[in-house]
Amino acid sequence: MVVGRNWEGKTMVKRFNKSLVLLIVVLLFISIDTSKNNVHADSFSFKDVPTNKPYASAVYKLAERNIIGGYSDGTFKPSASITRGQAATIMAKILKLDTKNVKDPGFTDVSPDLWSYGAIAAAADKGIFNGYGNGSFGPNDSITRAQMASILIKAFDFNYYSYNTNNYDSAFQPFFDIKNVFSHRDSIHTLHKLGIVSGTSPHTYSPNKAITRAQAAVLITKAEKVRSETITLQASDYDWSYFTGYDDYHDLFDGEKNEKEVIVRVIPNRTTKDTLQLVPIKEGTQKLSLTGEYDFPTGEKSEKGLKYYVHVNSDNGKLTVNFEETNDVIPAPTFLKVKQTSIENIKLETMDGTLVNSSLKYEVTKKSEYEKVVSIPVVKTGELIATVTYTDGTSNRYGILSTLSLAQFYPRTGVIKESNNVTVDLSEKQGNFTKYELQKNSGIIEVTRDGNTNVFHITGLKDGYEFIKFPNSDNTKEGEILGLDVYVKTIGKIVNLEIDTFNYDDQFR
Repeated sequence: MVVGRNWEGKTMVKRFNKSLVLLIVVLLFISIDTSKNNVHADSFSFKDVPTNKPYASAVYKLAERNIIGGYSDGTFKPSASITRGQAATIMAKILKLDTKNVKDPGFTDVSPDLWSYGAIAAAADKGIFNGYGNGSFGPNDSITRAQMASILIKAFDFNYYSYNTNNYDSAFQPFFDIKNVFSHRDSIHTLHKLGIVSGTSPHTYSPNKAITRAQAAVLITKAEKVRSETITLQASDYDWSYFTGYDDYHDLFDGEKNEKEVIVRVIPNRTTKDTLQLVPIKEGTQKLSLTGEYDFPTGEKSEKGLKYYVHVNSDNGKLTVNFEETNDVIPAPTFLKVKQTSIENIKLETMDGTLVNSSLKYEVTKKSEYEKVVSIPVVKTGELIATVTYTDGTSNRYGILSTLSLAQFYPRTGVIKESNNVTVDLSEKQGNFTKYELQKNSGIIEVTRDGNTNVFHITGLKDGYEFIKFPNSDNTKEGEILGLDVYVKTIGKIVNLEIDTFNYDDQFR
C-alpha cells in the first residue's frame, strides 16, 4: 500500500528563505559603496560583459538586485579578484549586520580606522570569516577559490560531506589537489557534489588560485538557488530524538540497487544527529529511507523508520520536492552459481515446503568457461529454498536467508548451495591418513571412511568450523597434508560444506 504525502505546507518543511541566502553574494564582489570608483548598479550594462559570455547572466542578475556594481568607466572587470575586506563589507550590507556596535575582532591588521572595520568585525562575529593563524585578517588579500568555497558553505549554512583523503577514485572525489587544503577541502567537496563548483581541469580545483569576479558571480547565483531549494529535515518533525541513518540508494558498492541518476542528495549534519539536509539535483523520482530513535525518559529507546518516493519537479525553473510515503518492498536481485547445463526451471519455496513461486524469472549475469551465475528476484523474507532444475534432469538446491531491515526497500539476501555430504579422496595426496581425529569434536560434522582407504565422507550437522587432523602425517615434510579445514554453513535445513586441505606450507602463513 502506498500513501501519498505532499511535503509542501507541512511543518516538516524547513526552507532556507532568509536574507542570509544572499550573504554569500557579498563575499565576492566589490560593492558600490566599497569603492569610490563604482557606479550605481542600475546602470548594469557593462561594456566588458557581453551577454553571450557564460557568466553574463549571473553578473547582470546580481547587478539588477544592487548586489554588485561596476566601475565609473562602465566596466565590471570580470577577471579582477576580490579582497577579503571588500567581501566582508558586501556581506554585512546583504545581511543587514550592525557594523557600528561591534566588538573588536582582535585581528592585528584590522584597526578601527580601517574603512571596512565594522563589516569585518560583524562578519567575523557571525562566523562567516576566520582570520589567519598569525592573528591577522588580510583585508587586502585576494580571496582564493578554496576560501570562496568555505565562505559559501558558511554563508548559506550547508552541511558538509567529508572528504576521504585515503580514496583517490574519481568516482568518489574528482579533485586530487585539495587533499592538503585541510580547512577548505570538505567545503569544496560538498559544493562539487551539489553541482555548484567545478574544477579548472577534470581532476584539479586549483584551490590557491584567486577567484575572479565573474567566477564568483556564477558560484553565488548557483549556491543561492541550490540553498533556496534545499529542505532541512528535523528529527523532531517525526517525533524522533535523532536520526540514526538514511539510505538514498547511491552506494557505489551495491550497484544492483542503486538509482540510475542522482535526483536528490542527503547531507547529514556532522555536529548533530537531529537534522539532515535534502538537496534536489534534477527532476525525477528517487527512493529514500530514514531511520531514527526516540529516547524515553526511562532510558528505553524506540527505533523508527519511514520510506519515501521523493519526487522532484521544476516549477518556473525552481526545483520543488514532494514526499510520497510508502510501504513498498522491491525484489532484491539474488545470485546463484549454477551448472553450465541449460536451466529448465527455478522454484522458490519456504523451508516447510510452502510454494512461493513455481517458476521464477531469472537472468544470466555471468557466464564463463568456469562458472555460470544467474540472478533471481526475491521479495519474501525468511528462510527459503530455491530449486534449480536442469534440462538433463538434475537439480541443485540453495538456501536463501532474506531479511528486511527497518525502512529498507530491498531485502538483504544471503545464499548457500546445498552440499551437506562431501566425499574427499586423498589417495593421490602426500601424507599419512591412517589415523584422523577431530580437533574440536563439538558436533559440527560427522566423519566416516571407506574401510582402510583414504576416502572420507564428511557430513555437516550445524554451523561452525572443525579441523580434521592427521597426526601421523609429517609436519616437517614439505607438501605433506596435515589435516582438513571444514567450514559448515546452514540456512534452515540447507547445509553447505567447504573443505580445504591444510599442508606443510600453511603452518607458516
